Order: sequence, then structure tokens, then C-alpha cells
Amino acid sequence: MACGMICCHGVSKSFGSVRAVNDARLCVERGEFVALLGPSGCGKTTLLRLIAGFEEPEAGTIEIAGRPVAGRGVWATPERRRVGMVFQDYALFPHLTVAENVGFGLARRERRNRVPIVLALVDLCGLGGRYPHELSGGQQQRVALARALAPGPELVLLDEPWSNIDPYLRSSMRDELARILRGIHVTVVLVTHDREEAFSLADRIALMRDGAVVQ
Repeated sequence: MACGMICCHGVSKSFGSVRAVNDARLCVERGEFVALLGPSGCGKTTLLRLIAGFEEPEAGTIEIAGRPVAGRGVWATPERRRVGMVFQDYALFPHLTVAENVGFGLARRERRNRVPIVLALVDLCGLGGRYPHELSGGQQQRVALARALAPGPELVLLDEPWSNIDPYLRSSMRDELARILRGIHVTVVLVTHDREEAFSLADRIALMRDGAVVQ
């Protein structure tokens, strides 16, 4: 299976007696926006975490940008995969400012250069000194996106990032996030259970059921 950005070939992962991902196969081309769509418990978040490197597959292989990162004796840690991830709960550090959250994990010189750039990209200029609790939910989401983009990843993974947003604001916020990501031409994989969200945002939809990509 040849792919431009992501190649998951026969990937499986179990937690105890539960097979969360079962022989999953997924191909994502460079620059694509792909939605992993399925009900709760179908394995979509586990597959996303396998791609990110937060879980290790027990079978199958994963390649990112043509480079093996998991399987057949290969294991690349998350920081070596050049992947940005926005978590469902944003996972911001409450004791760090916006700028410190965005620059977390970057070398000092990179922080000086990259933090102002990505804060401007997500329209948070002037808020670098605030703390997460001083921000709205939408602003916290953009901080999480800025942190994901700060290292300059080729691939961004989104784990149901709008689930904690007020339904009245969700549509405009997801459109704004999609606009930012398309504007910088990164490859995006979105996990969602919302059909409307998947069809409105994605170039292509991968339907998951019982741990496998079925369509």
C-alpha cells in the first residue's frame, strides 16, 4: 500500500480482551483532510493515537511521509513523527501562560521565533501572557492548535476538538479551524462521530466500525 502521508496496513491493537483496532487499513495523501467517522467505541481514537505514537500496535505497520514509524521491529516516539495533535480536552497546562503552552517542548531559539508566528496564525496576538482559565473555550482550542502547529508538523491529528464547545458556537469555530489548517496546507485527520461535521469539513471520509476501516 503506497501513500503520500499516512499508511496504516493491517494495524491491530487490543486492551485486555477488547480488540479496539482490528486489521485497520488507512491511506491518507499529502494535503488531504480526512475524517475518521464512527460511533463511540469503534476504535477511531485508538487508531489516531496509534498514528501519533501514543500507543504501539501489536500487529501491522504504520508509515508517515514514507517513513516506517511502527511495526516489524520499528518504533518512532511521538516527537520523532513530526505530528501535531489537538486533544479532546485540549490538554493545556493550567500553570503555564498561553505563550509557554504553545512553546512547550521547543528549544529556546525556536520558542522565540515560532510562538509569535503561530499565535498570529490563530488570531491570539496579545494573549500570550494569559493563563488558560482566563480564556474562553474557543480561545483555549486555538491555543491547543497553536501548540500543535508550533513545531511545524506535516500532519495534524484532531480528536473530536469541538466536543466541549457550546453547540451554538461549534459550526463557526470548526469552519475557522478548518480554514486555518487548509491555509497552511498540512495533512489533517479528524476523529468525529458527527456525520454533518465529517461531510462539511473533510475531503474524504473513512468510516470505522468494530475497529476496522470499512469504507
